[in-house]
Amino acid sequence: MTSPSTTTVQITVLNLAPIRGRGNLLALADVEVRLDGVSIILHGVQVCATDQRTEVRLPKYRTPDGNWMAAISLPDEVKGPMGDAVIAVGVEAGVLRVKVTGSVLGSEISRETC
Repeated sequence: MTSPSTTTVQITVLNLAPIRGRGNLLALADVEVRLDGVSIILHGVQVCATDQRTEVRLPKYRTPDGNWMAAISLPDEVKGPMGDAVIAVGVEAGVLRVKVTGSVLGSEISRETC
């Protein structure tokens, strides 16, 4: 019987560029995902605003029939922490703000990874 293996994943936001005048698109990010020492760089990670939250979306491309598709598929175990890292850099850079909730002590950064 083989034992389950583990993989080391390291996520680094290389660049976050604010975007103005493009609807709900707030910024584009370049993110390095390092899996067991192998580096994969994702260009065009999108930071978008909705009425309720800020979303971090994977890069997309347009198919020949005109539909938009994700350019890469990532498991939730990588996608979630990547979104957290992009949001943290966005807050640190002043592109995003922390949304204060109803409680005096509580605050949240509202986000969803897509």
